[in-house]
Amino acid sequence: MEVAAQQQPEPGPDRLTVRIQLRGGTVIWSDLMYPGPDGRVIEEVRFSLEQYMGEIERAYAVSEGC
Repeated sequence: MEVAAQQQPEPGPDRLTVRIQLRGGTVIWSDLMYPGPDGRVIEEVRFSLEQYMGEIERAYAVSEGC
């Protein structure tokens, strides 16, 4: 899933794309490559499904002006 991009026709360094998977009650974002607070590369982050869905619902409500 493309998460963010600058206006360019081809994928490149100005795009953020992640792979999103659901395993049981865990949502996994993988194929990331950014530096963490300690300088090590972050390749994957995990969220509880309940937390993840709550944030999606919150963001949707904000976008709808609720």
